[in-house]
Amino acid sequence: MPLSPLLQRAGNPFLRVHLCFLAVFLFSAFLTVHEALELKNNYEDRQRAQLAEIQKSLDSQFQESIDELMYYEKMLNYALTHPLDSDHAREAMTRFQRLRQQNTWQLQLSSPRSMPLNGVSDSWLAHDPLLLRETEHINQELRAALEFSFILQFGDSAQDFHSRFWYISRAGFFISSRPPQSPQELAQSYSTMIQRPYFRDQNPTNPLHSRLRWTEAYQGEFNEGLMMTVSTPIVSNGYWYGVLSMDFTQQRIHALMMQARHSLLQGKLLIVDRSLNEIARLHAPNDEPLTQEQQGRVEARMRQQPAGVMRLGTQFVSWSHLKNVDAYLVNIQSLRQGLSQELGRVALFLLGMWLLFVLLLVVTHQVIFRMVRRMDMLSSQLAWRANYDGMTRLLNRNAFFEQFVALAAHNKQQQTPMAVIQLDVDHFKNVNDTWGHAAGDQALIRVASVISHTLRKYDVAGRIGGEEFCIVLPETTLSEASAVAERIRTRLAAKTILVNCKATFSVTLSAGVTGSEEQGDYHAETLQATADRRLYLAKTGGRNRVCAEG
Repeated sequence: MPLSPLLQRAGNPFLRVHLCFLAVFLFSAFLTVHEALELKNNYEDRQRAQLAEIQKSLDSQFQESIDELMYYEKMLNYALTHPLDSDHAREAMTRFQRLRQQNTWQLQLSSPRSMPLNGVSDSWLAHDPLLLRETEHINQELRAALEFSFILQFGDSAQDFHSRFWYISRAGFFISSRPPQSPQELAQSYSTMIQRPYFRDQNPTNPLHSRLRWTEAYQGEFNEGLMMTVSTPIVSNGYWYGVLSMDFTQQRIHALMMQARHSLLQGKLLIVDRSLNEIARLHAPNDEPLTQEQQGRVEARMRQQPAGVMRLGTQFVSWSHLKNVDAYLVNIQSLRQGLSQELGRVALFLLGMWLLFVLLLVVTHQVIFRMVRRMDMLSSQLAWRANYDGMTRLLNRNAFFEQFVALAAHNKQQQTPMAVIQLDVDHFKNVNDTWGHAAGDQALIRVASVISHTLRKYDVAGRIGGEEFCIVLPETTLSEASAVAERIRTRLAAKTILVNCKATFSVTLSAGVTGSEEQGDYHAETLQATADRRLYLAKTGGRNRVCAEG
């Protein structure tokens, strides 16, 4: 098979235009995505940094309270090992012996600078096996507690971050920075405290006990609202006396969050306990609640990682575990809130510039594409005019012989036969003289039409003279070529050409045929000369015939 002329073209200009613009688009998209990722990383780093600032402020405040708790623990342990021995203490012990059988009682030194010990009766303790009032420990514990009460009074519940400070004894009494106001409140307070996890879980025999143990969020008994409690066990000489604890209310945690909140952290800010129950929250404009599915995903990640960031659709969640509290600080920011910040405005500007660039790229692509299409059409027209005869639409002489030589070389390389047919219209001058040059043109167009409809798609035909035509048939023997020439002659002879409504005429042609097998040669000029000589023999032999020998 010969090579198609289309394969000889330099390439598809439209494809190159598309590829160039696609490369520019992909490069711009890559740069934009790269910058967007940089902005995203910068945004996440900034969120972490801002969250860390708030965490630092919260941890600092909690640390002050915990340091105070640790100081009280050391002081109370010291008082237990070095009990106070004074007239006031002995008087208090005597009074305790008289009060211990009462349902509720308060014991206070005569000095006004002490806090009262609030207790219940011996019989009341029998209801709970965890409670125990042993004679060998009660006296020194009461002396230590009375000494402790001198220091406890210096606490200021209005100024301290913690709302209340307690010592809860297994021996049926407690000291509070906010003493009960009635016997009923005293009994209810002690009954409630000894059932709370911050007391019962601190039993040294309990594997959950620890030096500092935080509770989950719970509702206070006396309208304190939601709160958390941290506790530490008081153990001296291997004996568990009770628990020191501090309460932190939602209201005070919320106030601290308000003070610590960074102005650039625009989202919703929360503190949640270790079970991810909400303790306190700061709302922000345009808050968007998480769905149950989103909340479940966040909680699963928080249980796996103490700190991290996570994107959920148009919401961005960052969290960090507080160092001094068994709780998490969480920030949830919506896309709208993020875009209102500096980085959000930069991201919008970047997106806008990229969209504008893409729009200009599309417009430029269309302009250049149309220019290339017009240039390609013009080039195609010029190339067609340079290679084809405008009237018969067959190859002109130069283009025909150029392809003739290429086909001859290809068939020679493949060692396949090739045939040549030389055609000439009989008495063409008489047609022009009798019917006019317009009729002669119609005759040439009819001959070219018959040739085109008879040949295969890879055969090559051309007009090489006024009424002379030449055909190259690749992969064709001499006998097959002779049959083709005969079909062309027969079909042309059977057709008539209309001059006007009253006159018609017909034309015939003579043909000379040769082949590479017969000649033993693939040289284009030699084959064409042989076919031309046989065409002359056909004409001298009577015209309207095919000559394939001689």
